[in-house]
Amino acid sequence: MLLTQLWCSLVVATVPVQLHAVDSLAPIPAGVVANDDSMLLDVRGALARGRPWQASRLVAPALADSGRRTPTAVFLAASAASQWGGWPEVGRLLQGETWLDTLFGGRGQMLLARSALEAGEDSFALLQVLRVQPAQDAADDGERLLVLARALERLGARDSAAAVYRRVAERLPAIADWMLLRAAAVTDDSLARAAIYEHIVRPMVRDRIRWSEAAAREGTGDLFRAAAHYQALGAKLTSLRLRLTMSADSAPRAAVRKDLLQLTNLRDAVHLLDSVFAPLTPAEELVVARGAADAGLPDRAVAGFSRAFDAKLGNYQDRYDYANALARLGRNADAAFQFNLVRAPRSLAASAAYMRARSLVRDGQVAEGRSALVEIGKLYSRDTAAASSALFLLGDLASDDRADRLARTYFRRAALKYPTSRFAPAARFRAAMIELLTGDAGMSAREFDELARRYSRSDEAPAAMYWAGRARFAAGDSAAAIVRWERSYAGEPGSYYTGLAARRLGRPAWTPSAAADSFVSIPSADSAVARAALLARLGLATEARREVEVLTRTTETDPERLLAYAAALRASGQASQGIQLARRALANGAPADARTYRLIYPVVHQDALLAEAAEQRVDPSFIAALIRQESMFNPAATSSAGARGLMQVMPELGGRLAHSLAYPVWDPVLLYQPDVSLQLGSFHLQELLGRYERPVEVLAAYNAGVSRVERWSRRVGVEDPEVFAERIPFVETRGYVRVIQRNQELYRSLYSWSNEPL
Repeated sequence: MLLTQLWCSLVVATVPVQLHAVDSLAPIPAGVVANDDSMLLDVRGALARGRPWQASRLVAPALADSGRRTPTAVFLAASAASQWGGWPEVGRLLQGETWLDTLFGGRGQMLLARSALEAGEDSFALLQVLRVQPAQDAADDGERLLVLARALERLGARDSAAAVYRRVAERLPAIADWMLLRAAAVTDDSLARAAIYEHIVRPMVRDRIRWSEAAAREGTGDLFRAAAHYQALGAKLTSLRLRLTMSADSAPRAAVRKDLLQLTNLRDAVHLLDSVFAPLTPAEELVVARGAADAGLPDRAVAGFSRAFDAKLGNYQDRYDYANALARLGRNADAAFQFNLVRAPRSLAASAAYMRARSLVRDGQVAEGRSALVEIGKLYSRDTAAASSALFLLGDLASDDRADRLARTYFRRAALKYPTSRFAPAARFRAAMIELLTGDAGMSAREFDELARRYSRSDEAPAAMYWAGRARFAAGDSAAAIVRWERSYAGEPGSYYTGLAARRLGRPAWTPSAAADSFVSIPSADSAVARAALLARLGLATEARREVEVLTRTTETDPERLLAYAAALRASGQASQGIQLARRALANGAPADARTYRLIYPVVHQDALLAEAAEQRVDPSFIAALIRQESMFNPAATSSAGARGLMQVMPELGGRLAHSLAYPVWDPVLLYQPDVSLQLGSFHLQELLGRYERPVEVLAAYNAGVSRVERWSRRVGVEDPEVFAERIPFVETRGYVRVIQRNQELYRSLYSWSNEPL
């Protein structure tokens, strides 16, 4: 430890102080690539355009050829991997390279040190960063010092880490307050911490001082006060973890155990309970299982309920939740068996009977499932939720079998017998659609009209009005059809049915009025975005996220200033947060023009999007519309099912697509890289376009899977793409298909891309 502190003091003493603003940190020193090396120039160009994975692919052939594997090629490959988050790949590339001390101004050593830090190899990271010479450029030297400070902190050299964090604050004044806060958190003396806090200026960072105090108490071993601080801050699990650390005796540990089981959200507590207190008692297993079910941890819920039931514990609600967890894991036969054991109260038993029938259907036992659904109508006819759900599912199953007249009977029965059910509007819509496709168009029109009147506030009302027009037209009453399409056309501007009605009426779809992207200047917003970008590049994700959160949580009400905030977020790649502010601006009176709508329907990473669209011969507006629905242009988006990135690609699918595209290396973290997500998602779209002729089927398959689209494609009337969209039985997928088609029209009107489908 003493040697570490002496080394650190020596390095810090040699750093000259230069205070100036830092806008960005250039990852590749100038002059790295010779002008006559076209391949490496292309690699550097890809990095400059923000396409690090493209750079990795371009440089891969040189790495595989011993004659072309130069230090420059390796350095560029490591730089690219660092930018797409491939820190293990950075370490693999640079470990053992003999040129690290002599070439590229120490950037190779810095990358190796950072990769070690990301891998938790703190001692190795320290040794590597100490080999890097101090830089005259404040930005480069600030980055070097930050890696040094983080390594020292992790190794327990708190005083040295605090000193280096203070030097980082001097070298990188744009993020000085954050660095001072980190310095305080590793400063043992309370008076010294107070002196550091005095120099923190920005309110949002000062708001974090209480957290810094808690961390400082924890770091000094004052666990009792640290636990109290965290408890006061609402970090109950952290407080309990510290109490557990300082409690060797059984009585205090028992108290912590009890408190853990009483947490409202057990998601984060489950691991601690299992790792420290296992085996849990059956009663505790029941508590954990209930919490795990609420927290969306079906594996742990199943295990806990099973152990509790073995001990004859639990009630019918627990049995129901156990069955639900089994269903979430795809164990549908087991789920059906457990649902069948739920006997009381009657409302829960009715719901369980329906869930059992649905589980049987999902397990492929369709005949048994149908019989169970029919039985619900006999046993629980007065239970609106269960009985209407059963009739609705019977209707869907009949539609799959092309027995549409039977399906209509079920849908009509659900709508008329249970008019207050949440399924009633949808059941009426499906019954009227079947009548249009297989029966009397005039009757269908009257049913659509009645739906629009009776359930005017439902999601089905706009659909019913448009389809009432189509039914009237099919019945030969074009004048009545036009009246209904006029009403649809007068609906929400830019909506799906407004666009369909416009085409029926021969009118142009609604588009926002032209307006240039001009916004008022808000220097504080621009500086916050710049700080967030810098913090993110330095690996300080938590601080970067807080900078962005302050912008999104602004109490600003002036629409022009809100638009300016949104524009600043969009420019920084934080389009999803910008969408929220632009919507607020529109609600507060901002003009509904193209300037506002380009913030609500943004494009980020446009160069990569257009390049992949051209490569895969897909309309770029189609891709942009899909991305907006999938991730709101948030490259870090992760769904509950595990889909990642801009285009929400599942890791398993991503691996298959990457293999097809001959990726030189594969890591699921790549899915968070915008250009990778765009490439894999666009490639998958092209696969689907090769299978299906119509965008509506492509979208349905992208959202729900090919097997379901094959089943839906057998339904009556789906040769008409508008009918196909309406006959999708999944509410989520039906909405998904409609909204993306709506989005595509808006993107075509807002951006000067080719409107020709490719």
